[in-house]
Amino acid sequence: MITDTFSEIAKKRSHIYGFFAGIFKKELDSEQLKEMIQTRVFNLLIDGGADIDLAFFNRPLERVEEELACEYAALFIGPGKHIAPYESIYVPDSTGRVGEYWGECTVDMKNWVEHYGLKIDEKFESIPDHISIELEFMQKIIEQENLAWNRNDRETAERCLKVEKEFFKKHIIQWIPEFCEKVIEAAEIDFYREMARMTKDFILEEKQMICNISD
Repeated sequence: MITDTFSEIAKKRSHIYGFFAGIFKKELDSEQLKEMIQTRVFNLLIDGGADIDLAFFNRPLERVEEELACEYAALFIGPGKHIAPYESIYVPDSTGRVGEYWGECTVDMKNWVEHYGLKIDEKFESIPDHISIELEFMQKIIEQENLAWNRNDRETAERCLKVEKEFFKKHIIQWIPEFCEKVIEAAEIDFYREMARMTKDFILEEKQMICNISD
């Protein structure tokens, strides 16, 4: 059935959004790293084109965790110069101001989250336009699309697709490619550089697909 194809596409897209959301949400802890090593995630990333040195991960787990945590903090938290993972830093408001936390797009993102009932991890202390929250929002909407295709509910699936298109055009594409490019340039460890590159490539592929969704 054609809906099976649509369902599989939605399932794959949802998983990818969820994976990248997890990468940028916080530092990878030892349990996450252990699972990624055991399930050969790094090998799959390499098979997908990532230029990652597996030798980096074939070392004591504590050392890998520490080095990745230091890189994550240097890239996204600071102190000092870092790459803020928030949309409002990149997208100007209606007055042309840019580079401020809790801008108009932050408020708009908060409204999207509340309107569609996205449950944000209470332990994740961040403002609503953090990259991981925006990617997770797409993941959740696409999950609903997948479920709709699975029950042959075309009307709901198409409604989800329209939400995806609107949100993607209003938020995701406005800043995430630029953010990823900054990470690519600044990263010292190839893992985060390659995650940013793959995220950017995926978002640009999504742009081509979403542009074909009818209004």
